[in-house]
Amino acid sequence: MQIQPDKITVEGTISNALKKLNIKTKITHSGRTDRGVHALNQVISFEIPNFWNLEKLKNILNKILYPSIYFKKITIAPFDFHPRFSAKKRSYRYLISKYFTPFNAKYTHYYSKKIDIKKINNALGNLIGKHDFEYFAKTGSDVNNYIREIYKAYAFEYKNVYVIKIEGNGFLRGQIRIIINFLLQINENKLTINDLKKQLNKEKLISKHLAAPNGLYLERIWY
Repeated sequence: MQIQPDKITVEGTISNALKKLNIKTKITHSGRTDRGVHALNQVISFEIPNFWNLEKLKNILNKILYPSIYFKKITIAPFDFHPRFSAKKRSYRYLISKYFTPFNAKYTHYYSKKIDIKKINNALGNLIGKHDFEYFAKTGSDVNNYIREIYKAYAFEYKNVYVIKIEGNGFLRGQIRIIINFLLQINENKLTINDLKKQLNKEKLISKHLAAPNGLYLERIWY
């Protein structure tokens, strides 16, 4: 998401689009997403001159940013609004495809094995509530507090896709992808639900491998 020298990023692309309209402003976003991760409802904020018609600005930006980025809505926010720190909760979904096709390879994670939905839901149930997720955070995460609360966590099957949804008050860097990889190892009987409990309780660090980024979506943010 954030600007990186000599790399194409969402923030950098939007910033360049705004500069084309002579709008030089700082962009604040709701959180970073790793390369290859998608956002259905990313939230950003920036300042613009007050003569702009917001609907017109949205339409112009969408023409410039087509086809990779799309503004759904631009609205005036309170002065103290912050896309990240004002958020009350957010949800992610992870899409796992049963069949491979190059047409959706960037948007779902292909997994050749059958997923035991009941077993995965039993595992996910252990995540609900407040936990210290330090052992489920990407190495190098620059945070002081690893406690997060998970409100909902469940999996279901829809047509040719397995969907895993997790909703909480916030997430650590890499947390969802580490959880997904752990779940897939449980599905393959390489790890157990008891292993998940041990890592969740910080009794033992068992696995911090990341699932592929292409299946992960920031789904929604509540304010």
